[in-house]
Amino acid sequence: MRLNKLHLAAVLVFSALTMLSCSKGGNSGGDNTTPPPQLTLSKTSITADGWETITFTAKDQNNNDITTSCVFYVDNQIIQGSSWWTSVSGSHTVKAVRSGVESAGVTINATNPGASPFSQKIIVEDYTGTWCGHCPRVGMPIETYANSNPNTIVVANHGPGNDPYTFSGHGILASFFQVTGYPTVMINRDRKWNESYSEFDLQFTNRRPPLGIAFQTSVSGNTISGIAKVKYDVNTSVPMRLVLYLVEDGKVYPQVNYNYFGLPNPINNYTHNAVLRKTLTGLYGDNLPVANQTRGGVTDINFSVDATGYDISKCRIVGFVVHGTNNQGRKENVVVNAQSVKAGLNKDFD
Repeated sequence: MRLNKLHLAAVLVFSALTMLSCSKGGNSGGDNTTPPPQLTLSKTSITADGWETITFTAKDQNNNDITTSCVFYVDNQIIQGSSWWTSVSGSHTVKAVRSGVESAGVTINATNPGASPFSQKIIVEDYTGTWCGHCPRVGMPIETYANSNPNTIVVANHGPGNDPYTFSGHGILASFFQVTGYPTVMINRDRKWNESYSEFDLQFTNRRPPLGIAFQTSVSGNTISGIAKVKYDVNTSVPMRLVLYLVEDGKVYPQVNYNYFGLPNPINNYTHNAVLRKTLTGLYGDNLPVANQTRGGVTDINFSVDATGYDISKCRIVGFVVHGTNNQGRKENVVVNAQSVKAGLNKDFD
């Protein structure tokens, strides 16, 4: 009996010591004896242009990379991933958190980029057809807006019915951008137009173009050739692509019309402008070399297209740069900036 009592006393003492040890050694936030992450930045000063990027790296006390197991905060706001950019100038503080343990904060200085040397242009893609009786409802207002706002570049993508101007890639693009009815108008490959001019206006508001596009073109017989130039005013590693299209203006052909604007059905002398004829790149563009994406850097892209069967005097080359893949959180295919030039002429950066 004495042995059992001694044994019970020993168990009680051990339990008490264990409970005391646990109460001293932790809390609901995790083990506070865990060393904090060691945070390093690829740079501590950037331009607040929304494009230059800082990369964060975290390591443990044994110098093991633990970046993927950390959560990063900038100005106490959680961010996605381990890279960051900003359009807000001033000082910003970043920290890494792992298992509830924070690193020391590191200050980033973001400087004002100033005005861009390039003007902002937008791409308006009108999915339309000569057979579409509702299409004049948007086609005509779009053309009116573009005539008053020359930085609006329209592309008329015809199809899929009985239309002499059907573009060969119409179905692929329509499916990709979820065009389910006609007419559908895409703004900068980012959103569908709600048929309000104010939505076009918003595309020019508080945007600082990071790049501009220029063209040198020439005509020889039925061939249009030239150089598209992309010039940057930012330092960025964001992958981008260049899309080049051949469009033709001034095509007169009857347009079905369901009583819009008091015009007849069909409108026999309807003029179809910006008719998409050919793509000079992939439908979604060709990759631009990231190595050239530095402030003042220029990328030249040579092109040539057979325009047999088209009125070259009414043809234009339309070019626009879009976000590529693995683009640090940006939406793929969204237009960054654009340009248009009449075949045989040159267009400088503007």
